[in-house]
Amino acid sequence: MSIQPRTTETVSARSRTDHRPDYILVGIDTEDAHHVYRTTDETVYVIHNAERTYRYDLEAVDQCINDWIEYVKTERGFTSQHLYSSLTNSFLDALEGDDQ
Repeated sequence: MSIQPRTTETVSARSRTDHRPDYILVGIDTEDAHHVYRTTDETVYVIHNAERTYRYDLEAVDQCINDWIEYVKTERGFTSQHLYSSLTNSFLDALEGDDQ
């Protein structure tokens, strides 16, 4: 098996074959910041007041999107969450919504 370096060309080629969207809204935290996951290069963007306030490179620190989700849940919490770290967490959130 060969390992192909991540270049603009390889990312573009992957984008044509990958069925995930390039950008996925993770959720909105309690400080009204939007967390957006860019799947093409494994980065998370935090957007607050229509400006990108933070860019976090998950690959550079050997983390995944699930780690980011758990971090935000612990540090700030979500007021609205669209991407979950597990199917169980998704079900639990849906059940909590039914109780309100």
